[in-house]
Amino acid sequence: MSRRLPPILALGALAILAVSACGGSSASVRTDPKDILTAALKSAQSSTSVHIEATVDGSLSIDLTKSGTGTPFSLTGTTAIADIDIAKQAAHATFSAPALLGLSGDLIVIDGSTYLKSTLTGDQYTQTKGALGPLPVGSSAPLDLVAQLDAILAKPGVAPTKGDDVACGGTQCYTVTIELTPLELAALGADSATATLPVNVSDATLTLQFRVEKGTDHLAGLTATLASPKDGTLKVDLVLSKWGAAVTITAPPADQVKPAG
Repeated sequence: MSRRLPPILALGALAILAVSACGGSSASVRTDPKDILTAALKSAQSSTSVHIEATVDGSLSIDLTKSGTGTPFSLTGTTAIADIDIAKQAAHATFSAPALLGLSGDLIVIDGSTYLKSTLTGDQYTQTKGALGPLPVGSSAPLDLVAQLDAILAKPGVAPTKGDDVACGGTQCYTVTIELTPLELAALGADSATATLPVNVSDATLTLQFRVEKGTDHLAGLTATLASPKDGTLKVDLVLSKWGAAVTITAPPADQVKPAG
């Protein structure tokens, strides 16, 4: 739950916290849930790139005016696809949220700039130097999120559990689940997220289910469910692939970027 990223990208950024692009493989069978996640964390340090596909279902109350009263927004049908070059601190993402006035768009982060175009802003990119709202330029965020997961595992009372193995991406995956209470979320800074984002998470629980490839320790998927008794439930499912594959991310042509004004 990043308090610096827009909702879709924040959850997209949360997925790569345990990604492995190369190395870290092990043929041994892992039975301890913390061992499974720790192995993924270690291999994440050598990650160079990753492809992410996200789908979102559910609704949350969003307080756009910071009045203290939220309005329910359905995010069912929302999708995002992203290629992230961690080594070069670059990313290219497309997103679509049909339930939000048919919103869709394209976002590029490269060379210290963010380029965004959407159905709300027109057919040209808007360039922002440094950062776009709460979005950090570059891709140090994945490494920050690795540290956040490490912090979660170190918290007293946080006990990941191992579930049944499942088929994923043509192979078999371990499943590991972490359930965080409102108090545990608060201890990890969720109160600050409530203050920053137009979503109240002070009474919410967060369930994270990781799917980790057996034998390679690659993260194949992550399902995150945020549930609030008052503000609704949001479920995000992410599928990860193409670890370490060559990826080319470039800034849009100058004639596709709005002149600075």
